[in-house]
Amino acid sequence: MSAPITSSAASSPVAHEPRPSSASTVQKTKIGATAGAWLRSLIYLGPALVLFALFSYRPFIHAIWLSLNVTDAAGEVVRFNGLNYYARIFNLDLAHPNDEFLRSIGLSFEFALMVVPLGIAAGVGLAQLAAVKVRGIRIFRTIFTSSIAISIASAGVIFGMLYSPVVGLMRWLVDLLQLPQPGVLDNFATALPAVALMTIWTSLGFNFIISLAGIQAIPQDVYESGALDGATGWTSFRHITLPLLSPTLLFLLVINTIGALQAFTQFNVLINGVGPQGSTNVFVYSTFRSFWYDNRYGFASGMSIVLFVILFVLSFIQFRGLDRRVHYG
Repeated sequence: MSAPITSSAASSPVAHEPRPSSASTVQKTKIGATAGAWLRSLIYLGPALVLFALFSYRPFIHAIWLSLNVTDAAGEVVRFNGLNYYARIFNLDLAHPNDEFLRSIGLSFEFALMVVPLGIAAGVGLAQLAAVKVRGIRIFRTIFTSSIAISIASAGVIFGMLYSPVVGLMRWLVDLLQLPQPGVLDNFATALPAVALMTIWTSLGFNFIISLAGIQAIPQDVYESGALDGATGWTSFRHITLPLLSPTLLFLLVINTIGALQAFTQFNVLINGVGPQGSTNVFVYSTFRSFWYDNRYGFASGMSIVLFVILFVLSFIQFRGLDRRVHYG
């Protein structure tokens, strides 16, 4: 008789171990690569994060803490005050009714409405003119960008001399409007528009450069295709340039709005802040006076937090409301 046949697997004394799954190996490799990328990112971002923590995040948190407390003349916390400062800013404190700060917020928005639309429109208009390819156009581009090299303080001194009744360059405007005071900065109706005009001029260079870059980024074949359909001049600008320039316009809108609501230097240099009958007492200057003149550190901190919230909400609304209408090409 022949011997019974047995399988090699049954006769082998060594048991076979299951091989690891290839999917789990790939997953572990991806996790390791992601962790390594995060570690490298933190190493590169480390210096910047340290600077932001020391000079941005820590002061911001400290300002929130001060806004909830009453401080002494040295800035030391005396007692907890809760949300009383915020109630006083919005005139919700029935024990101390005062609408000065609400009016200053309104003046800031009024100033922004004067500066932002006109500033962007002037920058886009000059950029459209400077985008034309003719001989000597670089000279005009240099002239249009000249205001970006002048600081706001220096521009305030220049416009202060222009507005001065002693120099008399604005005498024609005073006579035309029949103003009771000899200078435009000394009258309630013209003080804020005069500061707005100076601010538009100082922001013109920046708005022009960004607008010109956006216009030059538009492909020329789009204009050629539009010209075949009869789109020239204003029609081309309205239906081709403006839609394709919408991302640039959104950027300028957000940046100019933030800059206008944070305006301080021009008010301090031109009018020393308040102006005739408080016509230029914008919110940032009111915060400055509360901190440096009145030594109300907690109250001024609360005003700065309110301004931050206003700018954050307004920027969020602008992005959410206008981003859907922006054409990113």
